[in-house]
Amino acid sequence: MKYSEAEKQIKALSNKYDIYMGDGDFAVDYKNIIVAWVKGNERYLFYNDEKCFKKLPFSNKLYMILSELAITPLDERVEEKKYHVKAFQAYLNIRLIDNSSSINTSYETYAIHTKFTKKEIEQLKKRDDIPLDWNKVTLEETK
Repeated sequence: MKYSEAEKQIKALSNKYDIYMGDGDFAVDYKNIIVAWVKGNERYLFYNDEKCFKKLPFSNKLYMILSELAITPLDERVEEKKYHVKAFQAYLNIRLIDNSSSINTSYETYAIHTKFTKKEIEQLKKRDDIPLDWNKVTLEETK
């Protein structure tokens, strides 16, 4: 499980939950009190007080989410960065329906892919149908 997935699922349980990523740890805050955390450099789940934890809203679901995060290998928890490929003051677009390429805006839709991981970019470089000088393109990190 990715940190971002865990955060999304926990915040969906209650708007009183917050997430903090201090010192590499994934900490769950309930009403300004840290109630549980997953160490960023270990595969363990911790919480302060079992009785208090069990009284939290949806504590069983919270425990399951954090347990899944804790058993996820450390290198698989972080989202892989994505980039726009900028060329000629525009951006590489890949149409999902036919895998064709074009240069256009950086706006991604359900039909147009404009954000790529480093691995995907390496695969794009091997394609003969993308006429780019890869030494002259710019990779812009997406948000």
